[in-house]
Amino acid sequence: MDKDTRQLAAIMLTDVVGYTALTQTDEALTLALLEEHARLLRPLFAEHEGREVKGTGDGFLVEFPSALQAVRCAVEIQRALHERNGAVPLDRAIHLRIGIHLGDVVHRGGDIFGDGVNITSRIEPLAEPGGICLSRQVYDQVWNKTDLPMASLGKKDLKNVKVSIEVYKMLLPWMRNEAPAHPAGESSRIAVLPLMSMSPEPGDEYFADGLTEELIFTLSRVSGLEVIALTSVMKYRGAKKAVSEVGSELGVGVVLEGSVRKAGNRLRITLQLIDVAREAHLWAETYDRTLDDVFVVQSEVARSVATALEVQLVPRAMRPAGEPAKANPEAYASYLKGRGFMSRRSTGNIRNAIECFERAIELDPGHAAAHAALSIAYAVLPNYEPMALADVVPKAKASALEALTLDPNLAEAHVALAGILSWEFDLEGVERELRRAIELSPSYALAHHWLGLYLSTCGRSDEAIAALMTAQTLDPLSAVQHGALGNAYQSAGQLDLALAEYDMQLALGEDNRVLRAWRGEIYLQQGRLDLAQADLERARELAGSFDPELELCLAAVREAKGDSGAIEASLNTVLEHAKTEPLSPYLVALFHFALGRNEEGFELLERAYAERDPQLSSMKMDSHLASVRSDPRYTNLLRRVGLSD
Repeated sequence: MDKDTRQLAAIMLTDVVGYTALTQTDEALTLALLEEHARLLRPLFAEHEGREVKGTGDGFLVEFPSALQAVRCAVEIQRALHERNGAVPLDRAIHLRIGIHLGDVVHRGGDIFGDGVNITSRIEPLAEPGGICLSRQVYDQVWNKTDLPMASLGKKDLKNVKVSIEVYKMLLPWMRNEAPAHPAGESSRIAVLPLMSMSPEPGDEYFADGLTEELIFTLSRVSGLEVIALTSVMKYRGAKKAVSEVGSELGVGVVLEGSVRKAGNRLRITLQLIDVAREAHLWAETYDRTLDDVFVVQSEVARSVATALEVQLVPRAMRPAGEPAKANPEAYASYLKGRGFMSRRSTGNIRNAIECFERAIELDPGHAAAHAALSIAYAVLPNYEPMALADVVPKAKASALEALTLDPNLAEAHVALAGILSWEFDLEGVERELRRAIELSPSYALAHHWLGLYLSTCGRSDEAIAALMTAQTLDPLSAVQHGALGNAYQSAGQLDLALAEYDMQLALGEDNRVLRAWRGEIYLQQGRLDLAQADLERARELAGSFDPELELCLAAVREAKGDSGAIEASLNTVLEHAKTEPLSPYLVALFHFALGRNEEGFELLERAYAERDPQLSSMKMDSHLASVRSDPRYTNLLRRVGLSD
């Protein structure tokens, strides 16, 4: 029998993201991708003197003679996959997490064992898809031998590891180049997992979802807490995952989980607060109440969580000003049902949500949160079905103002009003309302998200990126957050970082017209015409209706390929559509500018201003207008829209 030998080694563990889910969806495709990924990785192992110890089904355990060789190999792997994924369809993309540690290992029969291997296996899940995480031991060896920056994620209490290990994230050039605002896993970061519905009526599931969101919103008002947004936590609805796994994926230190049972007007809410690192209960409670006491329950939960985590509880977290101490049970149930519909965005669900909020207001006219939710529902409706803004703006504005009258400290109401002010080109008012919402509810991801979008349209790129990174920290599994950050990078000219965010959006399962159009524009700008055309044609498929901006970009690709009349022909098609359906005058203007017809273009921009075309908000950063930015008519319109410096 071979004698065990012990030595210091750099250990790498790779893992394919989403392997289990992909296997269940298409086993044959999964096996083909695994084979392709092995063919790509193995030569890179050898090139950097790595020894493949064994395969792990969807990854590899590899040892290297030095930490630097392991790190260089990991970077080349992620670089190769990044380039590969940019040239293949979404369903054939391969995303890896990589963890690296430097430690003592025992060699036995070709395999390796020991704490070094265990620590590596705990570090690897901390990496984001397409990312690399290192232990402090590796960092100490390579920090001055690589040009790539690294950001500390803080000390981690890893399962079955006796001492805390400081973990670093490599900031790859095609990924965002800033450290997270807060290290993942802090006890001040909390996730409220979807409450399980224990009600006898299957139709009461909406109540559990709505109450989950209400608890998130209540805790978001607690000073010193970072609360993960509903979009990210709803991905765990019905999932059978260990608390440690959830904590690692969301970067939280504590988890609040539980169940709700509704029977008529009676409620039983059972909750427990769990420390992720120790998998230990910090606090548990069962509330037997009636529906009209639900606001009191939310205040008690906020108080208990704040006490357990030793953070400051501000009065508005205990009970929002202006909110009645007792809820109207039927109104509150209708309100929660509407929140459930809003969490699953579609035209039908938003329409259903509007009905629920209107019913809640009819039953309880003083319910400020229902007025604010109704305003936001009206505000997002035009994104899901074609309609004139004049049909929804008055309703949305009236609801937002009523909510603020009832409760001036309701963050949602300030966000709702900000959306309306953007339509009115009151951009100073937009920023004022969004910053007030963040002041009232620091963990309100939507407020940070909308602030980032606003700052990006104003050309304040650094501030926009910072705001959107905060939103992403609060909503880490939201594909929409990655897309918004990608667009901010794109507006700032940081195209590689933008492409990395779009890759993440696709990896999280979000494939939509906007993403494909944005990415297609980058490829067009880079001269990668085949990739640009593929993305833009995919965007056309996903659009579901005629989109002039897509047609302009596709025509620009064809012209770049030698079809000199493509833009003119595309404009004629747009004008034919304009005879039978309303089209944005701003978007039609872009064709005229592309053809050098500036007079016609400015006439259409003036019409867009008169009609309050929301597309005008993008004119400062729109690359299609680059040729006329020195024209006084452009600068004059920019000033009137509120976008001038």
